[in-house]
Amino acid sequence: MQYYVKDSTLIIKGDFEAVSTGLNGGCARVKYLFNKQVPRTFNPPDPQEFLKEEALKLGLAEAHFGLLTAVKMEYLQVVENDYLTAFMTAGVSNGSEFRAKVGTINIILVSKAKLSETALLGAIITATEAKGLALLEKGYNFLGTNTDAVIIAYEIDSKPGPENEERQEILYAGSSTDFGKKITEAVIKGVKAGLDLRGE
Repeated sequence: MQYYVKDSTLIIKGDFEAVSTGLNGGCARVKYLFNKQVPRTFNPPDPQEFLKEEALKLGLAEAHFGLLTAVKMEYLQVVENDYLTAFMTAGVSNGSEFRAKVGTINIILVSKAKLSETALLGAIITATEAKGLALLEKGYNFLGTNTDAVIIAYEIDSKPGPENEERQEILYAGSSTDFGKKITEAVIKGVKAGLDLRGE
């Protein structure tokens, strides 16, 4: 996996099996994951088509999953926890009783360990729970914003540990599992740090 910021966009390059709750999301094998900054007044007539066009502008013609955020990349948080790397942009404002009316918290989790389909999907729940907990611990009375999105991925060709050691598959991602605990720790740390930097 390689990652870098280009044209106000976090780009993560590799060979991934991934699931995404964002625009043009789903479950697929992809070569790129990205999180693009857009203006706070962003309101295109066709957001899905906009995302496709932006991917082409960035040179990401191969299969990809992308997210959009109004948070500047200078506030990007990258948290590494053993075989898990978490990328987060967090912004909230104008909070209501149930959710923030303006703002986005995007979370991209990349695992070097292979994940079962159950773990891929379960990690969305665990990451979302951790995001909500981070917001509560920060004193907010809502668990997310209207436009939050999550991408969970694992590197297909990653070989952690000795090369002759077969890579074990992580079966579950509940908050009490080792993988779930890593997700919870990373997301809480990243969301809080990102909001602190923005003074939110």
